[in-house]
Amino acid sequence: MQTFRDYMEAALYDPERGYYIRRVPTEDFYTAPELHPVFAAVLARQIARQLDSLKAAGVAGPYSVVELGSGSGILAREILKRLKEESPPWAQSIRYILVDRSRNALLDSIISLSASYERVMGCSRLEDVLPCSGVFFSNELLDAFPVHLLEKRDGGVYEVYVEESGRTLLSELSRGELKPFADAIGPRLEEGERHAVNLEALRWLRTVSEKLKEGTLVTIDYGKRFSGAPNPPRAFHRHSRDERLTEDKGLKDITASVDFDAMIHEGKQLGFQLESYGTLARFMLDGGIAEWFEQADKQGAIPSFKSRAKMKTLIHPEGMGEVFKVLIQRKKHLEPLP
Repeated sequence: MQTFRDYMEAALYDPERGYYIRRVPTEDFYTAPELHPVFAAVLARQIARQLDSLKAAGVAGPYSVVELGSGSGILAREILKRLKEESPPWAQSIRYILVDRSRNALLDSIISLSASYERVMGCSRLEDVLPCSGVFFSNELLDAFPVHLLEKRDGGVYEVYVEESGRTLLSELSRGELKPFADAIGPRLEEGERHAVNLEALRWLRTVSEKLKEGTLVTIDYGKRFSGAPNPPRAFHRHSRDERLTEDKGLKDITASVDFDAMIHEGKQLGFQLESYGTLARFMLDGGIAEWFEQADKQGAIPSFKSRAKMKTLIHPEGMGEVFKVLIQRKKHLEPLP
């Protein structure tokens, strides 16, 4: 018997049978960089503005851009391309650091990117990144962290455990640090209702705080500000929601929405200032996605239709536009960007 957190860890990341080891891109869900390169272009523009802010504040370089959860390297390639095209000459000395727990994906990305870009390096653990100033960012990383799962039963709040067969049962909390979460969510849970607690995300934020000396953390993910409301996990298979969390281990994605209230609160305790929080749609619109729609219109009927449809998914309320959020937190004395 193991906690749901340990079951989720194995289901997603087992080196031989984990979901992310075997995942075929776009088969069960799309990520923003897989959908259209405009996502990387807008993100690169934001990164360049943040680097400009560091320079203007007199923060000594060289600066680092640290991608947390770099995966296949598709986002890194597009961002490096845009930074090279749009950034001022001084920004060409930035170090681009990929961080991913998959050593194979990390090595493949570094080899591929190093052929075209200098100062690309990688780490398989965030703990191994040297302290630096610059921009740290992640895209759809925190919602894939394994979570502890709580359930209300007979008026009490218990932790969910998973047997080898996949059957779930309830028992006492496995860790003392879960008790404040159980006490807080208990009155809000209905009988049998579940709630995910992402301790990994809070630990991750604390480690980022140790590594980012001065600069910005950009977190893009599926979630919202829950304000203490229940947050049950979900599974996805072939673009459809699957309620059977502990069946077909390794064959489906298991995820829990990011509680941005918790990230903002914990960030303040660590010295991060909230610069902005909003929807992916607003981030894309403010970042110039309209320019790309204009370019698509010049490509002809069929290319324009396909490109526009994909870009609309990034900003449409029924696509990624409203359910994905962008949190930007600053470290130390930087002034907010206009």
